[in-house]
Amino acid sequence: MLTGSYMHADSDNAAALMATVQGSNVVLVGASGAGKSAVGRLLARLLGFGFIDLDQEIEVEAGDSVEAIFAARGEDQFRQLESQIVKRLGGLRSHVVATGGGAVMDDENWGLLSQLGAVVWLNTPAEEIARRLLANESELMRRPLLAEVLTHKDTETKHKLLTERINALIGFRAGRYRQAHITVSDHFSTPQSTAQLVRSSLIQSGFLKSSTEVKPYDRWHIL
Repeated sequence: MLTGSYMHADSDNAAALMATVQGSNVVLVGASGAGKSAVGRLLARLLGFGFIDLDQEIEVEAGDSVEAIFAARGEDQFRQLESQIVKRLGGLRSHVVATGGGAVMDDENWGLLSQLGAVVWLNTPAEEIARRLLANESELMRRPLLAEVLTHKDTETKHKLLTERINALIGFRAGRYRQAHITVSDHFSTPQSTAQLVRSSLIQSGFLKSSTEVKPYDRWHIL
């Protein structure tokens, strides 16, 4: 059952959205585990757009997994790789881009991402993110800033600590997330429902004029 809701951000954000090139790209931002990758793939299919996952592009660039990059090189090196990938997106058109949870905190990254098109914040509650990740611990292990909770055995303790950690990260990044053009509150909905919700929000915001005007594009080989 769909229990999420969409809402426009403040009027300044709405004006900023209308100043972007309509129909260019959709950029999904939000906490790690909010569902950006899963929703992004489905949204791209709905819109006939290409799809880019920043973390996957970083892994291709580095020849290693995100968790291995963090372990061997540290977060600073990871963020440098992330910024390199973001800079390559400048000529992108007709794509959905799923960002990493912390990618937006770099001012230059944010400037570039917000110029690509409509920025959508998937505002998923920390409790729900924790529930999802603990139900699939392989996904949790891929998230270096969260995976340390797996050292605890008790499920209730893990959920409590993970929720606290996610809430702390959201609190630290919320000021930037709130600058998104559109906010979608995702409460216990499926990726399919959330993708439909984002699409509806894009139409109501004026970014998409109607479903019939969305045309498919092949991915540009710019990365």
